Amino acid sequence: MLFWVLIGYSQDTSFVKSAYGGSSITVPAGVTWQVDRVFVNNGTGYNIQIRNANFKSSYSSGEKIFVPLYIAEMELLDKKEEVFYIFYITQRKE
Repeated sequence: MLFWVLIGYSQDTSFVKSAYGGSSITVPAGVTWQVDRVFVNNGTGYNIQIRNANFKSSYSSGEKIFVPLYIAEMELLDKKEEVFYIFYITQRKE
């Protein structure tokens, strides 16, 4: 029984977080985030995936993920004001 409890606490959690260009996201205490995929969007429902090379592979607790104000993929969007990013993140406990 203890084995199953330990597995439950050690499992990764995946979630989606969005942020506007030029902002930052702070990783909460006690966890590590891995950025799996990132998309740029302007509110029209059309997502453009951007390269993960624009971000570190993992962020520790207290670190900030700085969201670029401008990225080349934004040129493919119709409207370039109010652009936001959609992050697919895997969270692990430290």
